[in-house]
Amino acid sequence: MPRLDSNGSTRYGAIVSAGGLLRAGLFHYARLLGNGMRAVREVEAALGATPDESVLDFACGCGWFSRAVPGHYLGIDLDRDYIRFAQWRWGSPRRRFEAMALEALPEDTRFDKSLMASVLHHLSDAEAAAVLGRLARMVRRRLVVLDLDPEASNGVQAFLLAHDRGRHVRPVACQRALLERHFRVVEQRGFPNTPHTVVHVLFACEPR
Repeated sequence: MPRLDSNGSTRYGAIVSAGGLLRAGLFHYARLLGNGMRAVREVEAALGATPDESVLDFACGCGWFSRAVPGHYLGIDLDRDYIRFAQWRWGSPRRRFEAMALEALPEDTRFDKSLMASVLHHLSDAEAAAVLGRLARMVRRRLVVLDLDPEASNGVQAFLLAHDRGRHVRPVACQRALLERHFRVVEQRGFPNTPHTVVHVLFACEPR
């Protein structure tokens, strides 16, 4: 039976929250150990956000890419444990994290820039179209998309890719085609985070 605190409320939620923070922390630091810092630097350079610009990080996970944003930042994700970790690790008056869906943002919400890091391969074509269509209406200047490049990955990289949780890993050309339905791709480049991790592709996009 859960124990009650002095106010008569259960401590079970706190226990679950602590366990969730641990799960999120293990996920974050395992990815950091395996991937290193390069992806953040690449996203930061492509995004080119200034201190007076607002940035939306869609499906922000544990908030790692908030480091690429010097100004006002909002990270949203459906995983509440990841959001709690991000708030604890990166939260500040200029960095907010919310457990919410993209469609929960008011229709008239606007951001100067946005990013999607390692998200696209978790979305079906229909889901990606809905997300990108909404972002095309919300983003004024630039969207940066970072995802996996299966054609450039081999050996250990290919093994990791085959065991990724995402069910929609696409060739780079298919990723670009999805993006170009809603944005103009102004830059595309690939890079490995480390010699042993999956090769990534980065797209810098602008509204049509």
